[in-house]
Amino acid sequence: MKNFLVIIGIVILVSSCDPYMVYDTYSKTEGNAWKWSDIKTFEANMTDSIGLYNIIVNVRHNTSYPKSNLFVFLTTTAPTGISRRDTLEIKIADERGKWMGNGFSDVKLVSREYRKAVRFIVPGTYKFEIEQGMRMPEIPVTDIGLRIEEFKELR
Repeated sequence: MKNFLVIIGIVILVSSCDPYMVYDTYSKTEGNAWKWSDIKTFEANMTDSIGLYNIIVNVRHNTSYPKSNLFVFLTTTAPTGISRRDTLEIKIADERGKWMGNGFSDVKLVSREYRKAVRFIVPGTYKFEIEQGMRMPEIPVTDIGLRIEEFKELR
């Protein structure tokens, strides 16, 4: 019986691996509220200057979120020091108020593709800074995440 459970555990572990994921990290907010002043910083060491990648922003929020969207400012700084700042809109609920994303309880996870088929030309550490761009001092967001995955055209 013990060997059977070990084999089941190995099968689950192997089947849950994500072959496309290169970087996937979350940063928790203080008190489950994302404040204006709380800039979330992620640093990813990108060594492949030939491959193409997708960059995705993940947001965990609770169902007390008062709007249907979330605006964030995302600043990317290359190892050379050159920065790019963008505004990104993340849909939190549809037109009828139904929560988008996944989750069984009052916490939902929404993913938004920031850039698709990006090439990190200069190998090194890329810094991503994400700050909330809503007109409220704090919003009910529990975690902000950044994911970088290999771009696969036929997925």
